[in-house]
This record gives sequence, structure tokens and C-alpha cells, in this order.
Amino acid sequence: MKLVAIMSLDTYRSDLHALLRERKIEVFSELDIEGYHQASNGGEVNPSPGWFRGGTPPTDSTLTWAFLDNDQAAQLLDAIGDFNERRDLERPVRAFQMSVDRAV
Repeated sequence: MKLVAIMSLDTYRSDLHALLRERKIEVFSELDIEGYHQASNGGEVNPSPGWFRGGTPPTDSTLTWAFLDNDQAAQLLDAIGDFNERRDLERPVRAFQMSVDRAV
């Protein structure tokens, strides 16, 4: 069993739900979150995140997660990778999986 977590801009919520539906993933959880990123100066990453210096405002994002069998997890991560490649997104959907050794 795998725990798959997905972070994305809220803009992609319906696309993400479609990916889950297409893979017959019927049970998942979702949380609205505020995403932050560091402002950059001339290609250099600013060591102080924007929210401390009046920089960029937070971005509406989502955190979605599901407990899946190994095949479903692999298929979902492949689909998210394809989604990102087809759209060449500045802020791509991020996903990762972790093994679940024991569950009750």
C-alpha cells in the first residue's frame, strides 16, 4: 500500500479530480492550503520568503492524498507527470508516494 500526496494550485483542482476519477480512485482527502514561494532577484533565490518582506501574496493551493495499492499509485504518479509535461507549467503539480508498512 502507498500513501500518495499531491500538492497543486487550486486552479488544477478539477483536472486533478478527473485524473483520480479516470483511475477509479474513489476515496481521497483534500485540504485547502496557502502556498508560498520565495521571490527571486536576477535568477538568485532570495533567502527571505516573500511573506516576511511584503513580497508575493500566498497562492490558493490544495493538498490531496489517498491510500492506494501499488499499481494505482504508479498509474496516478505517471498521469500527473504526463499532465505536467503536456502543459509545461510554471508551477507544476507535485506528487510523491510513501510506503505504508502497517495500517489498522
